[in-house]
Amino acid sequence: MRRREISLWRVAKRMGLFWALFVLAFGMIFSIVGGGMAMKSMTLARDGVTVTGTVLETEIRTRRGSDGSARRVYRVTYRFTPAGQTAALVRSDSVSRRLFWGLEDGGPVAVTHARQDPGIVSIDLRTDQLGGIVFTSIGLLVALAGLGLGSWMIQRKLSLLRAYRDGEQRAARITGLRETNVRKNRIPQYVLDWVDATGATGSSMMDRHERLASFPVGRTIKVYIDPKTGQGWWDAQI
Repeated sequence: MRRREISLWRVAKRMGLFWALFVLAFGMIFSIVGGGMAMKSMTLARDGVTVTGTVLETEIRTRRGSDGSARRVYRVTYRFTPAGQTAALVRSDSVSRRLFWGLEDGGPVAVTHARQDPGIVSIDLRTDQLGGIVFTSIGLLVALAGLGLGSWMIQRKLSLLRAYRDGEQRAARITGLRETNVRKNRIPQYVLDWVDATGATGSSMMDRHERLASFPVGRTIKVYIDPKTGQGWWDAQI
């Protein structure tokens, strides 16, 4: 019997491949931001000149994360005149709490700017340097995790495609419904366990309890076997 066409998009979505791409993109963005901060810090350390500016305003802002947690952001608006120039510039930057509480409106602040480009400037160079290191490190670690996760998911996808296109079809008997330690949107994920006609065991892809509970223990299902790895894939999830 001819097998129906398989949707690569549907398989990728069901296997969560796009989450791996999201993690990879998130890591790359962090790395780019951290790299920019690091380049700025190196430029100021190599070619920076320090002048005295004036604090125009200090402000504490509260930002809330997606989980509802609050985080304080300390911002300072200041004016300074670049070395060798007469026109003043006004900037507003986030700074560390330590520096923030040491400043006051109308008071002086040390401003370091690049000699050739006053637009590259910092009033908290040490924090900027540390931020560049932290952001870049986190970004690289997350990107590597995304690559690893993506590679694992791609291998699973290739296994499923091999099984469906070239693998042996077997009858399998469901032996249990098992909860995993994975949560998606805070919803527990489950898998069905089975044993096929040859005695080999296997498990389904993760899904919600209500989607798998309608397949009771003892029910017979059809699985496809990857000819390369021997892994079984449930027909209903392809």
